[in-house]
Amino acid sequence: MTGAGHLVVALGLVVAASVPLATSNTYYLFIAMLIGISIVVTTGLNILAGASGQVSLGQAGFYALGAYASAIITTRLGLGFWIGLPAAIVLGAAVGVVLALASLRVSGPYLAMVTIAFGIIVEHGLIEWDALTKGFGGIASIPRPRLGALELTLPLYYYVVALTVVVSLLLARNLERSAWGRALVAVRDSEIAAEAVGLNPYWVRTVAFTLSAAFAGAGGCLYAHLAGFVSPDSFTMQTSILFLLIVLFGGLGRVTGPLVGSMVLIVLPELLHRFSDYRLVMYGVLLLGSIYFLPQGVVGALSTWRRSRTPYDRRAEGGPFVPPQTPLFARSATEVPPSVSGDSSAPTLVAKSLEMRFGGLLALADADVTLAPRSVHGLIGPNGAGKTTLLNILSGYYRPTAGTVTIGERALDDLAAHGIARAGIARTFQTTQLFESMTVADNVRVGLAGEATGSLASTLLGFPVGRRGERDLRAEAIGLLAFVGYDGDPDELARNLPFGVKRLVEIARAIARRPTALLLDEPAAGLAQSEIERLAELIARIRDTGMAVLLVGHHVDLVMGISDRVTVLNYGRRIAVGTPAEVQRDPAVVEAYLGQVGRARRAAPGEPARAATGETILEVQNLGVAYARMEVVSDVGVTVRRGELVVIIGANGSGKTTTLKTIAGLLAPRRGTIAFEGQDITRRPAHWIARHGIALVPEGRMVFPELTVLDNLRLGAYGRRDAEVGVDVERAFTRFPVLRDRKAQLAGTLSGGEQQMLAIARGLMARPRLLLLDEPSLGLAPRLVAEVWAALAALRDEGLTLLVVEQMAEVALETADRGYVLEHGRIVLAAAAGDLLRDERVARAYLGRERGRPVAPESRGIS
Repeated sequence: MTGAGHLVVALGLVVAASVPLATSNTYYLFIAMLIGISIVVTTGLNILAGASGQVSLGQAGFYALGAYASAIITTRLGLGFWIGLPAAIVLGAAVGVVLALASLRVSGPYLAMVTIAFGIIVEHGLIEWDALTKGFGGIASIPRPRLGALELTLPLYYYVVALTVVVSLLLARNLERSAWGRALVAVRDSEIAAEAVGLNPYWVRTVAFTLSAAFAGAGGCLYAHLAGFVSPDSFTMQTSILFLLIVLFGGLGRVTGPLVGSMVLIVLPELLHRFSDYRLVMYGVLLLGSIYFLPQGVVGALSTWRRSRTPYDRRAEGGPFVPPQTPLFARSATEVPPSVSGDSSAPTLVAKSLEMRFGGLLALADADVTLAPRSVHGLIGPNGAGKTTLLNILSGYYRPTAGTVTIGERALDDLAAHGIARAGIARTFQTTQLFESMTVADNVRVGLAGEATGSLASTLLGFPVGRRGERDLRAEAIGLLAFVGYDGDPDELARNLPFGVKRLVEIARAIARRPTALLLDEPAAGLAQSEIERLAELIARIRDTGMAVLLVGHHVDLVMGISDRVTVLNYGRRIAVGTPAEVQRDPAVVEAYLGQVGRARRAAPGEPARAATGETILEVQNLGVAYARMEVVSDVGVTVRRGELVVIIGANGSGKTTTLKTIAGLLAPRRGTIAFEGQDITRRPAHWIARHGIALVPEGRMVFPELTVLDNLRLGAYGRRDAEVGVDVERAFTRFPVLRDRKAQLAGTLSGGEQQMLAIARGLMARPRLLLLDEPSLGLAPRLVAEVWAALAALRDEGLTLLVVEQMAEVALETADRGYVLEHGRIVLAAAAGDLLRDERVARAYLGRERGRPVAPESRGIS
């Protein structure tokens, strides 16, 4: 905290302490104490809802338990407030543990429903258990606390409440600055990533729920001895909603949020009491307006404003930060941090005979992989090959149907993801999974601590040993960031980083605890070539520390250039394993990537492509598309003439689907223009484009599974109002006879090939002038692929214009008139389809180069 911050806190304490001295009006004191009690309760709720992201609408239940526990102890047992307060806290925490264990298997609205039910049960339990709680009548004559012979009357009791408020806020602050606090936020921001560093989300949320309930119990005790009377009417659903609104108004996840929210929302109704007829309406309008205009709450909005004015002024335990000259992908540090350094004696990760089924779908079959220390093993394959499935099995997110995974002599088959992370397997994700609301350094500190969050009691009390440990963790985190080449502000929020830099931070977090094996999922996606070269250097340095690295990638140049061995999957099965050179020349690999379907239809060498005489129907110029800060398509230009079948081919992750989605209006381009029939449609929404002549058949078919085949077809004609929809349905059945036999069948029960036919037929129902198809061969057997492409050729011959994105290059080029080859988001080749069939550069775009050498130099193209 800065000097100004300490001054504000000191002034606040002085003002709070002077309230009883400034007024003798007991009403004002009563309101001030209600504010304090609300701060205590909502501080606990803020830990649950703000830090861990779990919404509870049953906080009034714990509040009631604390109030009644202390009331019964003091009125019936005569044990006094100082016994009642800890009893209320313990009871709240105990019930919180039980409720958490029973309810935290669900989240979101389902958890809210469980907590609502809990609050209702407590409220009605207080009514029905008349012998103990006196039912509707409540418990009266609850005594004030005493210190020896001194009774703490209202002014003195104020200081008890004020002291409890201070203690509550200090506990919350200590929690926020600790490994426990970071664990809570990590689970809230990304449960998947939290498990990947060894955290058990269920246990972390249980702790948050318990703390929240304990704070509410303490607040209930304070309220009982303030009011001197408790009844079920004081602990209704409305009370729970008020507590949640206080947290939201003040600032969810901000330590001082409950303080600001309580001061405003407890006092505001009192200020509006003179407007008796409109008080609730005015209160509601003000509340809704504040939440609408300040979605981060008052404290959150102020914090954001301050950060925007002083972007580099944040200082932490590590001292001042000097902004770097080259913040993106700086050269890695030469010194290896202690947490990363190691030797090659680590155990080997072995997966044998892995099989994974999703219902009747076989996603992985008889897959083997061995990751030896100090080596990089590449894993590649076409779309839908099973790469991500294998990675999720190795990291514990899927449990295999059959097969074993061992690390050394230890079996990992029955471990959850967090257990596998603790066993020594770390991973990154295809879409970066940073804890966005944390700083860069804190992201890495989560990885360093993992499940070793320390003693919760020591954390809450803020013992000096904990603070020293935090400083050591920060220093180690900054060392790891330097090792991976991060040269930016360690106190920058992760959400503000460029995409490529997020990759670095994620890798630093993954290697923080010196794993045996590091699984990298598409680490080069979205990176520029210079950044990919730096990434390759980093992977090599990680390998040299003794770790085994599994590199999953569509950037084949990277995989082939750095891997010691490469495994290739296709349709869930391993089709090749060996050195990069061996794999690149394996006929099965070439077939998997480029296709071997319909050779009988291939145009003979030298056969000219179909002449396109129609006018230009689609023209895309200088198209650039980005996801957040990651540009995935750069300066793409595509021209399609009326009556043509044009294909865009390229390896997985090259930007094909992004290009098609942008043309269809599903993505907004960063730059460039799209013209259809001479009209600029660059910024038009998808539904407008669909109604003006362009239909999209999306990747994965995307049929409506709970509707029949016939209803799917009718939905394809949704924008039409003419009387010939029935004629087009009959035409679809004629074109795809199998659909007639299945017209009353739910679309979700069709086979993959039948679903693809339905998706094409549904697209045709709009009578488009341009049909876009995204990966029509994906997941289909070769015979069905041939049928689908035969249908597309027939549509072209009938005069329809088609633009098709396809990974299976050979079958696409055999049918198409012209083709474009995308590589890393850019057009690298454009020619007649027959010419591309014989161009060796097409194969190179798919299979990359091995350590700087061109792939298969003797190759003469795809043939």
